Amino acid sequence: MFPGEFTAELPRRLAKVWKGSALCSVLRLPKANVVTVVEPLDVRAVRAPSWPDVLSDWVDIHEEPMFPSPLLPVAGEVLSESGPDVLCLFADPSQPERIRGGIAFYERGGLRELEQVGRAAVAWQKGQPLGRPRVTDFRSQLFSFGKKMADSRRESDLFQRADAARAVTAEMVVARALQKVLDIDPPSLPDLVQVLERSGRAKLTMQ
Repeated sequence: MFPGEFTAELPRRLAKVWKGSALCSVLRLPKANVVTVVEPLDVRAVRAPSWPDVLSDWVDIHEEPMFPSPLLPVAGEVLSESGPDVLCLFADPSQPERIRGGIAFYERGGLRELEQVGRAAVAWQKGQPLGRPRVTDFRSQLFSFGKKMADSRRESDLFQRADAARAVTAEMVVARALQKVLDIDPPSLPDLVQVLERSGRAKLTMQ
């Protein structure tokens, strides 16, 4: 997913890392930024993506890969080389709160930010140490307010630990990323899929 409408150059650029076919559509939501959405269809990646060493180490320790396949990460790398920033995301729209899901932002051909939730959760930003995805919802705001209003360091620490102990979901991670790109409160994943299906999709072929 990237800002603006796609051009005839898109299949040529994707052909550097993909062989096969994909679907492409332009997402237009009220008051939202216009974005292009590319979905792998019958395609394979011709090379592996590049991951920072700290994320490669995380994969070795937790035995859980970054993204289900290399398709989206390599597309993010190549499309952001000479174009706008790219958001790659994956999740099951039927059960976004129960399954693996993740997002990755790419700029200038490299990974800028990643959040993934599965058997283990990880968050990484360029220039920052490895961490875990944050929970950002109304309850989290209440914990933050309680921490600010606490009468003692002990009470403040209790609010902080209670907030940190809450589990982030794939739905939260994906929604937060979509909000950054669309600049609106995004629809749910099932609703978003329906909008894309109604908008009409072009088929791209990469040889």
